[in-house]
Amino acid sequence: MNVFFACGSAKSGTTWLQRILDAHPEVCCSGEGHFVDRFSVPAAQVVNAYNRGLTNDGRMVYEGRPYYQGVDQAEFDEIVRGFIVKRLHARADNRTRWVGDKTPAYTRHLKQLLRLFPEARIFHIVRDPREVAVSRMGHSLRAGASEAMTPGAEQYRQTIEGAVRLWREAVTAVDAFAHEHPGVVHELRYVDLHADPRGEAEKMFGFLGVSTAPALIEQVVAATSFEALTGRPRGQEDLASFLRKGVLGDWKTRLDAESVQLIHERCGDLMREKRFAA
Repeated sequence: MNVFFACGSAKSGTTWLQRILDAHPEVCCSGEGHFVDRFSVPAAQVVNAYNRGLTNDGRMVYEGRPYYQGVDQAEFDEIVRGFIVKRLHARADNRTRWVGDKTPAYTRHLKQLLRLFPEARIFHIVRDPREVAVSRMGHSLRAGASEAMTPGAEQYRQTIEGAVRLWREAVTAVDAFAHEHPGVVHELRYVDLHADPRGEAEKMFGFLGVSTAPALIEQVVAATSFEALTGRPRGQEDLASFLRKGVLGDWKTRLDAESVQLIHERCGDLMREKRFAA
């Protein structure tokens, strides 16, 4: 089977992207595996300690002629690759042609993922940073930051600044990777997915080379609409839900003028590049 990874700055619509991909019978997209930050990086620390132990034993016990050599990069990559493949295939069936995982933080680890899987494909969803900031405010509120949506409060300011920093880091990293590896990344905008879910879904599945039959696309879109996923009409807000409201433009009433200015100052160049109107 073929492998792909889906990513984007947190609160950019990565979960919606995952649900759409996973709704196609030839595609299996799970989340969030965090295969790099929660497995590969800690495993590397274990292997480094193991290698140091081997070196010490070889010097102190075997006079510089140890029985085992240290684990090198190729062997370590094989270990990590095997773990990821097993995890990815856990939900696949005999119809599956592509297996993938959605983890927002992959924006920071695309080079490593491509080294492990040279034929992998990457999905990147990018959202207006003003919308991202509001979505992060709602997420912070659910996590216990009671004043995350209160203009003027310290939690509010910290949430906005964190959203801005992480958005810029993510978009910049993926842009650089896509420039170095033409054809590997399929980028879509959250606003376009809202405006034309059928068209965007067709492009996504076309990128993978799986069926884009109109009836199938219609089935996928219907199964992954806000209404289908939440049981609520679009626009009906539930601050306790991960899928909070499902509308665009909420930033116009949620963000104060100072926050909007901050976002424009720090992200304006990338917003223009991604065609987000100021």
